[in-house]
Amino acid sequence: MLDIDEIPNPNRLRRLGRVKEKPGIATDMNSMVDMAFLLLTFFMLSTTMYRPRGMELVMPVPDDEQTRTEEVQAVKASQALTLIALPDNKLYYYRGLPEVGGFKPLSYDKKGLRRFLQTFVQETEKPVVLLKPHPECAFENLVILLDEMNINHIGRYAIDRVSEPELTLMRSTGIPVPDL
Repeated sequence: MLDIDEIPNPNRLRRLGRVKEKPGIATDMNSMVDMAFLLLTFFMLSTTMYRPRGMELVMPVPDDEQTRTEEVQAVKASQALTLIALPDNKLYYYRGLPEVGGFKPLSYDKKGLRRFLQTFVQETEKPVVLLKPHPECAFENLVILLDEMNINHIGRYAIDRVSEPELTLMRSTGIPVPDL
């Protein structure tokens, strides 16, 4: 049987002074901290921050007569398209100026609205689209119209109120339109 003193015990040997402790490695961290701050400063100064991009808005024409004549851009009737969004997911359009019998129905799907806008853009030089949602029209339909403007790369479009003369013309053609 082994005696307890015969088992090599490092703690006991240390107490007796026979084993020397190894000195710890001393590392100087100052230069590493300096490097970290230099890198941090470099990346903060050399990167560009995210700049939000906003959509350009075309504001209504001011009431001043002089600025109105300066800022109004003339649009030919052949370049103009008006989309009128009505309640119950109904969409009508006319090209140029409104006239009796000029209102034609259109659907919101890809086969209807998207194809129509694609052909309109191909046929027309500098197309201008007026979006006129009825106050009782679903907001989702207006969002669909705005998405289609972006998809078809139509840069000149505006949102306007549908006018009472347009609604009267639509009623005279037999289109059921609620009052404003």
